[in-house]
Amino acid sequence: MPTPLEALEAWIHSWLPRESLREPAAAVPELARRWSERHRYWHGPGHLRWLVDAIRAESPSGNRSALLLTALYHDAIYDPRSHNNEEDSAQLWLSHAAQPDAPLGRLVAETIRASVWKSPPASEVARRFFQLDTHPLDDGCPLAERVRYEQAIFREFQWVPFASYREKRAEFLRRWSTTYPSHAAGATQCLDLLGSLTPRIALYPGSFNPFHLGHLSILRQAEKAFDKIILAVGINRQKPGAGEAMAERLARLQSQLRFHEVTGFGGLLSDFIAELDHPVTVVRGVRDGTDLEAELRFARFLNDLRPDTQVVWIAAELQHVSSSGIRELESFKPGAGVRDIPTTDSIYQPV
Repeated sequence: MPTPLEALEAWIHSWLPRESLREPAAAVPELARRWSERHRYWHGPGHLRWLVDAIRAESPSGNRSALLLTALYHDAIYDPRSHNNEEDSAQLWLSHAAQPDAPLGRLVAETIRASVWKSPPASEVARRFFQLDTHPLDDGCPLAERVRYEQAIFREFQWVPFASYREKRAEFLRRWSTTYPSHAAGATQCLDLLGSLTPRIALYPGSFNPFHLGHLSILRQAEKAFDKIILAVGINRQKPGAGEAMAERLARLQSQLRFHEVTGFGGLLSDFIAELDHPVTVVRGVRDGTDLEAELRFARFLNDLRPDTQVVWIAAELQHVSSSGIRELESFKPGAGVRDIPTTDSIYQPV
Protein backbone atom coordinates (compact mmCIF):
# COMPACT_ATOMS: atom_id res chain seq x y z
CA MET A 1 0.00 0.00 0.00
CA PRO A 2 1.67 3.29 -1.07
CA THR A 3 1.98 6.13 1.40
CA PRO A 4 0.09 9.39 0.65
CA LEU A 5 3.38 10.90 -0.48
CA GLU A 6 4.12 8.00 -2.85
CA ALA A 7 0.55 8.15 -4.20
CA LEU A 8 0.94 11.87 -4.91
CA GLU A 9 4.22 11.25 -6.75
CA ALA A 10 2.62 8.57 -8.92
CA TRP A 11 -0.35 10.81 -9.69
CA ILE A 12 1.89 13.73 -10.75
CA HIS A 13 3.86 11.36 -13.00
CA SER A 14 0.59 10.24 -14.65
CA TRP A 15 -0.21 13.64 -16.22
CA LEU A 16 2.99 15.68 -16.03
CA PRO A 17 4.29 17.16 -19.34
CA ARG A 18 7.63 15.44 -18.73
CA GLU A 19 9.34 16.99 -21.75
CA SER A 20 9.00 20.40 -20.07
CA LEU A 21 11.28 19.44 -17.17
CA ARG A 22 15.04 19.03 -17.26
CA GLU A 23 15.11 16.16 -14.74
CA PRO A 24 11.55 14.97 -14.01
CA ALA A 25 12.78 11.99 -11.97
CA ALA A 26 14.31 14.41 -9.46
CA ALA A 27 11.72 17.20 -9.72
CA VAL A 28 8.59 15.13 -9.05
CA PRO A 29 9.65 13.74 -5.61
CA GLU A 30 10.64 17.25 -4.54
CA LEU A 31 7.31 18.69 -5.68
CA ALA A 32 5.29 15.91 -4.01
CA ARG A 33 7.22 16.45 -0.78
CA ARG A 34 6.64 20.21 -0.86
CA TRP A 35 2.92 19.89 -1.56
CA SER A 36 2.56 17.39 1.30
CA GLU A 37 4.02 19.56 4.07
CA ARG A 38 2.07 19.39 7.32
CA HIS A 39 1.30 23.10 7.58
CA ARG A 40 -0.82 23.01 4.40
CA TYR A 41 -4.54 22.61 4.99
CA TRP A 42 -5.86 24.35 1.88
CA HIS A 43 -2.77 24.84 -0.26
CA GLY A 44 -2.03 21.11 -0.33
CA PRO A 45 -2.64 17.99 -2.41
CA GLY A 46 -6.43 18.41 -2.44
CA HIS A 47 -6.19 21.89 -3.98
CA LEU A 48 -3.62 20.69 -6.51
CA ARG A 49 -5.70 17.67 -7.53
CA TRP A 50 -8.80 19.84 -8.00
CA LEU A 51 -6.93 22.29 -10.22
CA VAL A 52 -5.33 19.59 -12.37
CA ASP A 53 -8.57 17.63 -12.77
CA ALA A 54 -10.38 20.80 -13.86
CA ILE A 55 -7.66 21.62 -16.40
CA ARG A 56 -7.55 18.10 -17.79
CA ALA A 57 -11.36 18.01 -18.10
CA GLU A 58 -11.28 20.93 -20.52
CA SER A 59 -11.02 20.36 -24.27
CA PRO A 60 -7.40 20.15 -25.48
CA SER A 61 -5.81 23.49 -26.18
CA GLY A 62 -2.41 24.97 -26.78
CA ASN A 63 -2.44 26.34 -23.23
CA ARG A 64 -3.00 23.05 -21.41
CA SER A 65 0.69 22.40 -20.66
CA ALA A 66 1.12 25.96 -19.40
CA LEU A 67 -1.91 25.64 -17.12
CA LEU A 68 -0.86 22.23 -15.79
CA LEU A 69 2.67 23.41 -15.02
CA THR A 70 1.36 26.61 -13.44
CA ALA A 71 -0.95 24.54 -11.22
CA LEU A 72 1.91 22.25 -10.18
CA TYR A 73 4.37 25.04 -9.38
CA HIS A 74 2.24 28.02 -8.29
CA ASP A 75 2.14 26.97 -4.62
CA ALA A 76 5.09 24.58 -4.70
CA ILE A 77 6.73 26.85 -2.14
CA TYR A 78 4.14 27.88 0.42
CA ASP A 79 4.97 29.59 3.69
CA PRO A 80 1.97 31.53 5.08
CA ARG A 81 4.41 33.78 6.95
CA SER A 82 6.21 34.82 3.75
CA HIS A 83 5.36 37.45 1.15
CA ASN A 84 7.60 35.86 -1.51
CA ASN A 85 5.85 32.56 -2.20
CA GLU A 86 4.94 33.36 -5.79
CA GLU A 87 8.40 34.61 -6.71
CA ASP A 88 10.08 31.70 -4.94
CA SER A 89 7.77 29.23 -6.69
CA ALA A 90 8.47 30.85 -10.05
CA GLN A 91 12.20 30.53 -9.43
CA LEU A 92 11.75 26.86 -8.51
CA TRP A 93 9.94 26.29 -11.81
CA LEU A 94 12.69 28.01 -13.78
CA SER A 95 15.33 25.90 -12.03
CA HIS A 96 13.45 22.72 -13.07
CA ALA A 97 12.39 23.79 -16.57
CA ALA A 98 14.06 22.14 -19.56
CA GLN A 99 13.99 25.46 -21.43
CA PRO A 100 13.41 28.29 -18.95
CA ASP A 101 13.96 30.99 -21.58
CA ALA A 102 11.57 29.47 -24.11
CA PRO A 103 8.03 30.94 -24.49
CA LEU A 104 6.49 28.20 -22.31
CA GLY A 105 9.07 28.68 -19.57
CA ARG A 106 8.50 32.44 -19.45
CA LEU A 107 4.70 32.13 -19.66
CA VAL A 108 4.50 29.71 -16.73
CA ALA A 109 6.84 31.88 -14.62
CA GLU A 110 4.82 35.02 -15.41
CA THR A 111 1.54 33.29 -14.51
CA ILE A 112 2.94 31.97 -11.24
CA ARG A 113 4.12 35.48 -10.31
CA ALA A 114 0.69 36.88 -11.23
CA SER A 115 -1.03 34.37 -8.93
CA VAL A 116 -0.51 36.68 -5.96
CA TRP A 117 -3.66 38.24 -7.54
CA LYS A 118 -3.08 41.80 -6.38
CA SER A 119 -4.54 43.01 -9.68
CA PRO A 120 -6.69 41.48 -12.45
CA PRO A 121 -4.72 39.04 -14.62
CA ALA A 122 -3.58 40.22 -18.05
CA SER A 123 -2.81 37.15 -20.19
CA GLU A 124 -5.28 34.54 -21.41
CA VAL A 125 -3.56 31.79 -19.41
CA ALA A 126 -3.47 33.93 -16.25
CA ARG A 127 -7.16 34.78 -16.61
CA ARG A 128 -8.12 31.11 -16.90
CA PHE A 129 -5.87 30.11 -14.01
CA PHE A 130 -7.34 32.92 -11.91
CA GLN A 131 -10.83 31.48 -12.47
CA LEU A 132 -9.65 28.09 -11.23
CA ASP A 133 -7.36 29.17 -8.39
CA THR A 134 -9.89 31.58 -6.85
CA HIS A 135 -12.90 29.28 -7.23
CA PRO A 136 -13.73 29.30 -3.46
CA LEU A 137 -14.25 33.09 -3.68
CA ASP A 138 -16.25 32.94 -6.89
CA ASP A 139 -19.94 33.76 -6.57
CA GLY A 140 -20.83 30.35 -8.01
CA CYS A 141 -18.87 28.27 -5.49
CA PRO A 142 -21.11 25.89 -3.47
CA LEU A 143 -21.53 26.90 0.17
CA ALA A 144 -20.19 23.60 1.53
CA GLU A 145 -16.96 24.04 -0.41
CA ARG A 146 -16.66 27.65 0.73
CA VAL A 147 -17.04 26.54 4.35
CA ARG A 148 -14.23 23.98 3.93
CA TYR A 149 -12.07 26.68 2.35
CA GLU A 150 -12.53 29.15 5.21
CA GLN A 151 -11.90 26.44 7.82
CA ALA A 152 -8.71 25.34 6.06
CA ILE A 153 -7.38 28.89 5.66
CA PHE A 154 -7.95 29.43 9.39
CA ARG A 155 -5.85 26.36 10.18
CA GLU A 156 -3.05 27.54 7.90
CA PHE A 157 -2.88 30.80 9.88
CA GLN A 158 -3.27 29.33 13.35
CA TRP A 159 0.00 30.94 14.42
CA VAL A 160 -1.91 34.26 14.41
CA PRO A 161 -3.94 35.08 17.57
CA PHE A 162 -7.63 34.47 16.87
CA ALA A 163 -8.77 38.10 17.22
CA SER A 164 -5.99 39.31 14.91
CA TYR A 165 -6.81 36.59 12.40
CA ARG A 166 -10.46 37.62 12.17
CA GLU A 167 -9.51 41.27 11.73
CA LYS A 168 -6.88 40.66 9.02
CA ARG A 169 -8.98 38.06 7.19
CA ALA A 170 -11.94 40.48 7.10
CA GLU A 171 -9.65 43.19 5.67
CA PHE A 172 -8.47 40.80 2.97
CA LEU A 173 -12.01 39.78 1.98
CA ARG A 174 -13.23 43.40 1.79
CA ARG A 175 -10.24 44.36 -0.31
CA TRP A 176 -10.81 41.35 -2.55
CA SER A 177 -14.44 42.27 -3.22
CA THR A 178 -13.32 45.77 -4.21
CA THR A 179 -10.56 44.52 -6.53
CA TYR A 180 -12.77 41.82 -8.06
CA PRO A 181 -16.42 43.02 -8.10
CA SER A 182 -17.47 39.77 -9.80
CA HIS A 183 -16.54 38.02 -6.52
CA ALA A 184 -18.39 40.48 -4.28
CA ALA A 185 -21.16 38.04 -3.33
CA GLY A 186 -18.68 35.23 -2.66
CA ALA A 187 -16.44 37.44 -0.54
CA THR A 188 -19.48 38.69 1.40
CA GLN A 189 -20.51 35.11 2.12
CA CYS A 190 -16.97 34.36 3.32
CA LEU A 191 -17.23 37.38 5.62
CA ASP A 192 -20.46 35.98 7.03
CA LEU A 193 -18.77 32.63 7.61
CA LEU A 194 -15.83 34.38 9.28
CA GLY A 195 -18.20 36.23 11.62
CA SER A 196 -19.81 32.98 12.70
CA LEU A 197 -16.56 31.04 12.94
CA THR A 198 -16.34 29.21 16.28
CA PRO A 199 -13.23 27.04 16.02
CA ARG A 200 -12.34 24.43 18.60
CA ILE A 201 -9.26 25.91 20.27
CA ALA A 202 -7.08 24.06 22.76
CA LEU A 203 -4.45 25.42 25.12
CA TYR A 204 -1.43 23.19 25.69
CA PRO A 205 0.52 24.60 28.68
CA GLY A 206 3.92 23.41 29.81
CA SER A 207 7.48 24.40 30.57
CA PHE A 208 8.68 22.82 27.29
CA ASN A 209 12.26 22.99 28.51
CA PRO A 210 12.97 21.65 25.95
CA PHE A 211 10.06 20.82 23.61
CA HIS A 212 10.64 17.17 22.68
CA LEU A 213 9.16 14.31 20.65
CA GLY A 214 6.79 13.40 23.49
CA HIS A 215 5.33 16.91 23.43
CA LEU A 216 5.07 16.71 19.64
CA SER A 217 3.14 13.44 19.91
CA ILE A 218 0.60 15.07 22.24
CA LEU A 219 0.32 18.06 19.92
CA ARG A 220 -0.37 15.92 16.86
CA GLN A 221 -3.00 13.87 18.68
CA ALA A 222 -4.68 17.07 19.87
CA GLU A 223 -4.76 18.44 16.33
CA LYS A 224 -7.04 15.58 15.33
CA ALA A 225 -9.71 16.92 17.69
CA PHE A 226 -9.09 20.69 17.64
CA ASP A 227 -8.79 23.33 14.91
CA LYS A 228 -6.04 25.26 16.67
CA ILE A 229 -3.59 24.51 19.48
CA ILE A 230 -2.00 27.34 21.46
CA LEU A 231 1.21 26.36 23.22
CA ALA A 232 1.63 28.36 26.43
CA VAL A 233 5.10 28.38 27.93
CA GLY A 234 4.86 28.72 31.69
CA ILE A 235 7.45 29.05 34.40
CA ASN A 236 7.30 26.17 36.85
CA ARG A 237 9.48 27.34 39.72
CA GLN A 238 9.83 23.78 41.03
CA LYS A 239 11.66 22.70 37.87
CA PRO A 240 15.33 23.28 37.02
CA GLY A 241 15.93 26.14 34.62
CA ALA A 242 12.97 28.20 35.86
CA GLY A 243 15.15 31.28 35.90
CA GLU A 244 15.81 31.12 32.19
CA ALA A 245 14.67 34.25 30.41
CA MET A 246 11.11 33.89 29.07
CA ALA A 247 12.07 35.64 25.83
CA GLU A 248 14.76 33.05 25.11
CA ARG A 249 12.48 30.12 25.83
CA LEU A 250 9.69 31.56 23.71
CA ALA A 251 12.03 32.25 20.82
CA ARG A 252 13.34 28.68 20.92
CA LEU A 253 9.87 27.15 20.82
CA GLN A 254 8.60 29.62 18.22
CA SER A 255 11.50 28.68 15.96
CA GLN A 256 10.50 25.01 16.26
CA LEU A 257 6.74 25.58 15.87
CA ARG A 258 6.66 28.50 13.46
CA PHE A 259 3.17 27.65 12.14
CA HIS A 260 1.59 27.39 15.60
CA GLU A 261 0.70 30.09 18.10
CA VAL A 262 3.24 30.08 20.93
CA THR A 263 2.85 32.43 23.87
CA GLY A 264 4.02 32.68 27.44
CA PHE A 265 2.64 33.29 30.92
CA GLY A 266 4.25 33.76 34.30
CA GLY A 267 1.36 33.66 36.75
CA LEU A 268 -1.59 31.38 37.31
CA LEU A 269 -2.87 29.41 34.33
CA SER A 270 -6.44 30.24 35.37
CA ASP A 271 -5.67 33.98 35.13
CA PHE A 272 -4.07 33.51 31.71
CA ILE A 273 -7.13 31.63 30.41
CA ALA A 274 -9.43 34.35 31.76
CA GLU A 275 -7.51 36.97 29.76
CA LEU A 276 -8.13 35.19 26.44
CA ASP A 277 -10.91 36.56 24.24
CA HIS A 278 -12.18 33.12 23.27
CA PRO A 279 -12.95 29.83 25.04
CA VAL A 280 -10.28 27.13 25.20
CA THR A 281 -9.95 23.53 26.34
CA VAL A 282 -6.79 22.73 28.28
CA VAL A 283 -4.81 19.79 26.87
CA ARG A 284 -2.48 17.77 29.08
CA GLY A 285 -0.28 14.77 28.33
CA VAL A 286 -0.28 11.74 30.64
CA ARG A 287 2.52 9.16 30.65
CA ASP A 288 1.51 6.79 33.47
CA GLY A 289 -0.58 6.34 36.59
CA THR A 290 1.60 8.69 38.60
CA ASP A 291 1.08 11.41 36.01
CA LEU A 292 -2.66 10.79 36.03
CA GLU A 293 -2.90 11.28 39.80
CA ALA A 294 -1.00 14.56 39.52
CA GLU A 295 -3.15 15.68 36.59
CA LEU A 296 -6.38 14.96 38.48
CA ARG A 297 -5.16 17.21 41.30
CA PHE A 298 -4.14 19.82 38.70
CA ALA A 299 -7.63 19.78 37.15
CA ARG A 300 -9.32 20.16 40.54
CA PHE A 301 -7.12 23.11 41.49
CA LEU A 302 -7.72 24.70 38.09
CA ASN A 303 -11.48 24.37 38.43
CA ASP A 304 -11.38 25.73 41.97
CA LEU A 305 -9.66 28.84 40.59
CA ARG A 306 -11.70 29.01 37.39
CA PRO A 307 -14.87 26.89 37.48
CA ASP A 308 -16.01 25.00 34.38
CA THR A 309 -12.56 24.99 32.77
CA GLN A 310 -12.49 22.08 30.31
CA VAL A 311 -9.48 19.72 30.56
CA VAL A 312 -8.62 16.88 28.16
CA TRP A 313 -5.93 14.29 28.88
CA ILE A 314 -4.05 12.61 26.07
CA ALA A 315 -2.04 9.43 26.55
CA ALA A 316 1.65 9.86 25.79
CA GLU A 317 3.01 7.54 23.11
CA LEU A 318 6.62 8.09 24.19
CA GLN A 319 6.49 7.48 27.93
CA HIS A 320 10.25 7.44 28.42
CA VAL A 321 10.93 10.87 26.91
CA SER A 322 10.90 13.82 29.28
CA SER A 323 12.44 17.29 29.42
CA SER A 324 14.22 16.49 32.69
CA GLY A 325 15.62 13.29 31.18
CA ILE A 326 16.95 15.19 28.17
CA ARG A 327 18.55 17.81 30.38
CA GLU A 328 20.19 15.08 32.46
CA LEU A 329 21.59 13.43 29.31
CA GLU A 330 22.92 16.77 28.14
CA SER A 331 24.62 17.35 31.50
CA PHE A 332 26.64 14.14 31.02
CA LYS A 333 27.30 14.52 27.30
CA PRO A 334 26.35 17.59 25.26
CA GLY A 335 24.31 16.53 22.24
CA ALA A 336 23.16 13.22 23.76
CA GLY A 337 19.54 14.38 23.93
CA VAL A 338 19.36 15.99 20.50
CA ARG A 339 17.68 12.97 18.89
CA ASP A 340 14.59 13.56 21.06
CA ILE A 341 14.28 17.26 20.14
CA PRO A 342 12.44 17.83 16.83
CA THR A 343 13.52 20.49 14.36
CA THR A 344 11.14 22.73 12.41
CA ASP A 345 11.75 20.66 9.25
CA SER A 346 10.94 17.39 11.00
CA ILE A 347 7.82 18.82 12.64
CA TYR A 348 6.30 19.97 9.36
CA GLN A 349 7.67 17.27 7.08
CA PRO A 350 5.15 15.29 4.98
CA VAL A 351 2.96 12.71 6.67
